[in-house]
Amino acid sequence: MKKLLAIQLLTILFALLWHPVAAQQADQSKDEAALRQVVADYESAWNRHDAKGLAAQYHPDATWVNWFGAYSKGQPAIQEHYQTVHGTYFKTSHYYTRAIEDVTFVKPDVAILHVRTGLSGDERYPGQTFEFRRTLVLTKRAGAWRILAGQNAKLNEGIK
Repeated sequence: MKKLLAIQLLTILFALLWHPVAAQQADQSKDEAALRQVVADYESAWNRHDAKGLAAQYHPDATWVNWFGAYSKGQPAIQEHYQTVHGTYFKTSHYYTRAIEDVTFVKPDVAILHVRTGLSGDERYPGQTFEFRRTLVLTKRAGAWRILAGQNAKLNEGIK
């Protein structure tokens, strides 16, 4: 009888200990899907040339560094940057996500992503397609994931 009780107690203890781990994994899966959606929404807004939609992927206090090193701070400045470039040399560009290379949760509400992307149709470089690696820091506020900081690096030929 004591052995049976001990086994039952151990089973209950194991179940209680396992529950938070399983719940955390389920939450992380949902969060990873939400992060992937931010990347997809960014791509969609880019290809619509929608500066407001692009800026909506960022927090109000976000920062962005483009592949030439230009720095934008705050969602209004980021939107203005996108309005400028999509009204000129990116107005017929096509942007694509090749892969989300990794997702690292620093904390449950902070994630770092490395995303491989490509771009064609830059009017400054007719006929050329460029590959990039973006580093994004996303945070979850009020239940929504958005970009807090990001930087885009143009990949030289031969870089994988």
